[in-house]
Parts: sequence; C-alpha cells; structure tokens
Amino acid sequence: MNPQIRNPMKAMDPGTFYFQFKNLWEANNRNETWLCFTVQVIKHHSTVSWERGVFQNQVDVETHCHAERCFLSWFCEDILSPNTDYQVTWYTSWSPCPECAREVAKFLARHNNVMLTIYTARLYYSQYPNYQQGLRRLSEEGVSVEIMDYEDFKYCRENFVYDDGKPFKPWKGLKTNFRFLKRRLQEILE
Repeated sequence: MNPQIRNPMKAMDPGTFYFQFKNLWEANNRNETWLCFTVQVIKHHSTVSWERGVFQNQVDVETHCHAERCFLSWFCEDILSPNTDYQVTWYTSWSPCPECAREVAKFLARHNNVMLTIYTARLYYSQYPNYQQGLRRLSEEGVSVEIMDYEDFKYCRENFVYDDGKPFKPWKGLKTNFRFLKRRLQEILE
C-alpha cells in the first residue's frame, strides 16, 4: 500500500534551504516539509556513516506523501536490516504532523534496532493538542526531538545544500527564534 517513493536527493539548492529552513515563528507560504537525514550504522559502540540525503513532501495526486513517510518507505525498502543497529538523524523544516508522528512511533516500536533524533527548524501547528500529542508520542518512543540551533543550520548548509562557495549566513532573529521555539517545545514535552 506504500506509494512508490523515489530515492532521496543528494542536496537542495541554497535558495530552497534559506527559504524552507528559516526558523520563523509564523512561516507563511512554506507548505512543504524538507527532511535532511543521516543514517549511521552502530558497530562495536561506535557509529559509521552509511547514507545521507534529502527528501521533500511528494504532493502529486498518486504519491501524496509527507517527507517523513517518504524516508520510512525508502529506509524500509532499501536499507533496513534486522541484524544491524542504526542511528538516524533528521533535520526537518517542520516538526511532524500527528499522522506522521504516529507512523514514526509505530515504526520505532517495531524496530528497536533504530534510534532516531529529530532536529526541527519550526514547530508545525504547535498550538493544537493533536500536534502536541504527536510530539509527546515520539518522545515517549525514545525519539530525541530538538529545535535546530545555529550549529545545526550550519551543519545542514554544509552537508545538504549544493555548494555555491558561500559559507552559512545566519538570518536576523535566528537566536531569538531558537530560544522561543526551544521553550515552546519544552512546554509541549513536559
């Protein structure tokens, strides 16, 4: 029943990164979720880089699929082995919607060999109880959910954006917005 999911992109262009990942309190006209990921294999108590890439929501009629579900579909079909332990890290432009949070939590409950950390630029509809419950459910399932800070944005710019020769340039309000969003997430997860 899973939609046909294409393979992840290697990177996004700089304009897309700065538009989609800007950590605004209210982010109008940003209707897509972008998900940058690393998959590491855990061997002998250390991690080895395995895969990395970028997914975005697929919004066409046939494959309407949020970025989180795109990742899970690809990961289950192309990567996942029951005999291997994984550390997966996501950097997302939006926190997961309730349905994606539920799908991810169910996936993790079935696969105790996968650990997930989510760094998110913005909180999606954080005023609504069902969105808050989705974040709490992820946390209860062992997911570390964090707000992206300067270093996380810099890491994404350096690792998931096509190189245009320019370093990461923080935007006005990045630190203030980070502090606000971090406080809000702590309130939700308490």
